[in-house]
Amino acid sequence: MVRTSSIIFISISLLLSLVLPVVAAVVLHKKLQFAWKSALVGALVFVVFQILTRIPLLGYLQYNLWYQAFSMSYPIIALLLVALSAGLFEEIGRYIGFRLLLRRHLDWEGGIAYGIGHGGLESLYIGTAFLNYLIYSFLINAGKVPPQLPTSVISALTDTAPPMFVVGGIERVLAFVVQIGLSLVVLYGIKSRRSAFLLLAIAIHTLLDFGAIMFARSTMVGGTLIGETYLAVFAAASLVWILKSKRLFIEKEPLDPEQS
Repeated sequence: MVRTSSIIFISISLLLSLVLPVVAAVVLHKKLQFAWKSALVGALVFVVFQILTRIPLLGYLQYNLWYQAFSMSYPIIALLLVALSAGLFEEIGRYIGFRLLLRRHLDWEGGIAYGIGHGGLESLYIGTAFLNYLIYSFLINAGKVPPQLPTSVISALTDTAPPMFVVGGIERVLAFVVQIGLSLVVLYGIKSRRSAFLLLAIAIHTLLDFGAIMFARSTMVGGTLIGETYLAVFAAASLVWILKSKRLFIEKEPLDPEQS
């Protein structure tokens, strides 16, 4: 049986993942009056560069024997490359989105909107896992376990300490803040005509994913807590950057939409 408290925490994570991005978008749009186009482009870039490109590519590699052998022989390097791929695909995607599709929305508000779209869709995409967990929990408790459901999933739902199920939801909130912050880093690089900011965004994203995956796979005591604290540090730094960067965008002259 899946405990009632576990179901409650799964439901909280589901709400944080699926509802919070929508609420944030509506509330911030009312306050900042940003163009919805910026949020839609952010979501579109995530779909194209992550769901349709990077994720299938990684899935393809994992079925290749040479990649499996490489990952087993050099696990840290393989992990670093996976994290780097996230930084490259998402940040270059951000740059292309701003440069090609949002040339008339390169203000601070546009960066916020883009981050909401990008980070919001990521949260919705990953948050569907909590919906599956919730459905599986009800099926297990009703004695109607699907025959194709792996025993590892059943064990995870029945044996995991209930509070651990809310960790994923908190992680989505923190990651959402980071995505907005990274959007502003890339956008500021475009506004200031300094490509170093794109490289900085790639480096930050890589470092974040590398550490997060390392702690997630760690067997050390408190690994999950350390991993979430690690992510929280990035989220806190991102929040400070989001609030402080508005002044920098105001100081910059608008970028000519016709300028490449």
